[in-house]
Amino acid sequence: MRDINNIVDPPEDLHICFGGGDFRKIGSKMVTFCKEKLDLTPNESVLDIGCGIGRLAFPLLEYLSENGRYEGFDTFPVGVKWCSENITPEFPNFKFQLVDIFNTTYNPYAQTKASEFIFPYEDNTFDLVMLNSVFTHMMPDDIINYLSEIDRVLKDTGRVFVTYFLINKESSELMKSGKSVHDFQKFGIFYTSDPKEPMDAVGYDEHFMFNLFEKYNLKIKEVLYGTWCGHNAGNHQDIVLLTR
Repeated sequence: MRDINNIVDPPEDLHICFGGGDFRKIGSKMVTFCKEKLDLTPNESVLDIGCGIGRLAFPLLEYLSENGRYEGFDTFPVGVKWCSENITPEFPNFKFQLVDIFNTTYNPYAQTKASEFIFPYEDNTFDLVMLNSVFTHMMPDDIINYLSEIDRVLKDTGRVFVTYFLINKESSELMKSGKSVHDFQKFGIFYTSDPKEPMDAVGYDEHFMFNLFEKYNLKIKEVLYGTWCGHNAGNHQDIVLLTR
């Protein structure tokens, strides 16, 4: 038991679950941020929201001890099934759940709205919550509910790793100059690159998000702006690291 060499990488035809790119390298880089900048230790508990095909789970397999805990949930059944069948039998402290949450891009026939979803975990459970490219596919009410639930399940010493498309003066100017990969249009308090498929890529005003963090008892430790809008950076999306 607990031999990572027994677990092969997911098949390439499941790349929709993790957006392409180097599966192992990208996941390892994000987990390294959490170890070095958010002080993640091997015995802690991690919640991976939007776990996909296990891109964040894989590097954590090598890092979390048997006393550590990993929980992941996602709306994509094939990804959850693959992880449950290929990871959990070897690493029983790594568990994956399928949740039926509506999303126009990834789960258009679901009945449960993200704005009403209650995380299936007890209060004060997790040391670290990770959301990679989750809020980039959610509407404002959805994000507000998720932050409320994160506040509930996060320990008093908990931390959060989350990625966004943050709209501020600099990213707006870069978009206007044609350097961005997304041409976001403003719709009230959110931005989308495709009005016909608004949840495919969603951006948010930076001040709006920072105010929400404060409301839900989260403090900004660091913001690492990404290359999506034309910044010279080592990460594509904007990364926000949060503490209590």
